[in-house]
Amino acid sequence: MEENKHIVASSGWSWGAFLFALPFLVGIKKYKMLWWYILAFIPLVNIAFFIVFMVYLGVKGHDLAAKSPQFNHQAEYDGFFKVFDYAGKILVVVAVIVLLVFAILSVAGIAGSFFGFGAFSRIHRPY
Repeated sequence: MEENKHIVASSGWSWGAFLFALPFLVGIKKYKMLWWYILAFIPLVNIAFFIVFMVYLGVKGHDLAAKSPQFNHQAEYDGFFKVFDYAGKILVVVAVIVLLVFAILSVAGIAGSFFGFGAFSRIHRPY
């Protein structure tokens, strides 16, 4: 544990810790925090748990990893967070793109049914 005292924690939000909480905790060897996942099985508590716990990991993820015995050098720590944060940012971009596609398709479907063109426009009009 004395080896990693020279690791300086980065500041700021960690997308990787926020979006990939379970692999993040296993990666930094914080197994005791995994017991909190038992709250995920309690109805209605699980919603608040995921919001609060994931935001906590997003804010404090860098500090938790700096105190972890997993990293012996600053380069290992930086490499770990570079990969995790990059993966988290990619997931955010992909999710935004998918949501935009669904929103565009939904608006197009609603407009099509309203203006009379689309898959269901001929059901009520026999020709």
